[in-house]
Amino acid sequence: MSKSYDVVVLGAGPGGYVAAIRASQLGLKTAIVEKQYWGGVCLNVGCIPSKALLRNAELVHILKNETKTFGIKVEGKISFDYTEAYKRSRRVADGRVKGVHFLMRKNKIDEYEGWANFADPHTLEVALNDGKKETLKFKHCIIAAGASTRLIPGSKLSKNVVTYEEQIMTDKLPGSMIIAGAGAIGVEFAYVLSNYGVDVTIVEFLDRMVPLEDEDVSAELEKQFKRHGVKIMTKTRVDKIEDSGKKVKVTVTTPDGKQQVLEADKVMQAIGFQPRVEGYGLEKAGVKLTDKKAIAINNKMQTNV
Repeated sequence: MSKSYDVVVLGAGPGGYVAAIRASQLGLKTAIVEKQYWGGVCLNVGCIPSKALLRNAELVHILKNETKTFGIKVEGKISFDYTEAYKRSRRVADGRVKGVHFLMRKNKIDEYEGWANFADPHTLEVALNDGKKETLKFKHCIIAAGASTRLIPGSKLSKNVVTYEEQIMTDKLPGSMIIAGAGAIGVEFAYVLSNYGVDVTIVEFLDRMVPLEDEDVSAELEKQFKRHGVKIMTKTRVDKIEDSGKKVKVTVTTPDGKQQVLEADKVMQAIGFQPRVEGYGLEKAGVKLTDKKAIAINNKMQTNV
């Protein structure tokens, strides 16, 4: 038996759950569907837990390198437990996720935990996480499915080749890591991991770290990272990633055009994002895409349907 709504929101990230709240406040019968991350990537596996880890790493850095500067005297051996830092990051994130569920209940929005697929322009079939199924009929659907991680062409994820999502959800650290991409995500993880003793190498295709920031920022960041033992390779292209199960080999082309093989316990890909347009039946709804594989919209953010 199907359930009918004025509005169904697909995705409970910051775009989705806020839209659901407003729809409900305007008197529309509203539902929201989310597979895993209530509150979105930022809240669960992005900026919130990463900032918690950065705070831990900052304290580790101070205790390792700047105790005299801060007037701290350390007597005896001091140790750093990344597992406890990870647990703290999850407590910080989980507490805020509960707040999203509270807002859904407060605004009388029906929540569905599962993966939705369009059956037609006014129907979603939802495979719930508990194994059950629901059919949702709607007058309007707000697509807020977010983005997926871009991967280096020809590569695939494995136990030792990961994205930010897998890395931030593990409480164990490798001995060494190659990070492909020196944007915000790549450098944040490099800072955290290197302060906890991981041998980090950053490989960036463009000519400087954090290429979207001012050049002065890039230069200072590179200087500080190198000072603390992080290896930086700019103007360097990743050609191939091979995971043997024990070590990962990364073939790169350096600025002089020569190929070089790097090796580490783990590789993290952090080269950016792309619109999430596959896996939930946009074609069955008749939604058109742009040439760049994003959902085509007008100046009111409406699709063609």
